[in-house]
Amino acid sequence: MKVDRIHLVLGLLWLIAGMALGEHMGRTQDHGQMPTHAHIMLVGGVLPVLWAILNRVWKMGSGLLAWAQLVLHHAGATIMIVGLYKLYGGGNGETLGPVLGVSALLVMLATVLMLFLAIRARPDAA
Repeated sequence: MKVDRIHLVLGLLWLIAGMALGEHMGRTQDHGQMPTHAHIMLVGGVLPVLWAILNRVWKMGSGLLAWAQLVLHHAGATIMIVGLYKLYGGGNGETLGPVLGVSALLVMLATVLMLFLAIRARPDAA
C-alpha cells in the first residue's frame, strides 16, 4: 500500500473511533473524555486525511522520508490518544505528562517532515 492510502485509511479509522467516543459521551452524559475526543478527531483523523491529500496532490512519493513521516505521525498520535484516554480516565498526570510530551514532539516532528516534503516536491508534479 502507498503512503497516501495508509494515511487515508488510518485517518478514517481514527475518525470512526472519535465518533464512537463522542456518541458514547453523549449517550452517557459523561463528557470527561472531551479532550481525548478532540485529539482523536484532529490529530488521529483530520491530519492524516490532510497528509493523504497533500501526498496525492503534490506527488510527494513514498521514499524513506515519506515513510518516516507516516510512522512518526501515527506512532505519536496513538501514544498521545492512549495517554490522554488514561489521563482523563483518572490516570496519574505525573507519569503520563512526559509520555504525552514525547508524543506531541513526535507529531510535531512528523509535521516538520511533511513541510520538508512539501517544499522539496517538484512544482510540475502538482
